[in-house]
Amino acid sequence: KDRRPRTEWTLADLEADVAALEKGRSFVHGRELFRTASCVSCHKLGDAGNAFGPELAKLDAKMTPVEITRHILEPSLKIDEKYRSLTIQTDDGRSITGLVVEETPSEVAIVENPVAKAEPVRIKKADIEARRASPVSIMPKGLLDRLTRDEVLDLVAYVAARGEQSSSLFSPDGCPHHAK
Repeated sequence: KDRRPRTEWTLADLEADVAALEKGRSFVHGRELFRTASCVSCHKLGDAGNAFGPELAKLDAKMTPVEITRHILEPSLKIDEKYRSLTIQTDDGRSITGLVVEETPSEVAIVENPVAKAEPVRIKKADIEARRASPVSIMPKGLLDRLTRDEVLDLVAYVAARGEQSSSLFSPDGCPHHAK
């Protein structure tokens, strides 16, 4: 059981520190948090991760650390259609919501919760009564709630640097050659 304190981080709590993110963050710590804070369950960055969500090295270059933080805190803010989850109603009354990872003429394979289990549920198309796009991201809210402020900043720096250790965010003096 995780005994760490929970903080329900908001953008207001973090915005000033994230906006001032300049140098001296820990690359190694940020990369480790990317792996332990469930990010790798759905996102690829560097040599780790799955592609259930957008590949973070390919984030729009104009996306600032503050915008990245906002998207982590509010996953449903803007959902790329490629990663929009579906809710499927079956004719026996079941409702399954998740990401469609495969679709053949006869069945749909859907992953309900990549963090818990990446194995898809397979549903025969003949059993589907209805399907609709979900307005809610499959990415859970609260992923930062078990992290300290410093951990959040290292993680955001890692994503903002697109996983590049040479980023000036990791150098003690803002000079890329001194990254730690």
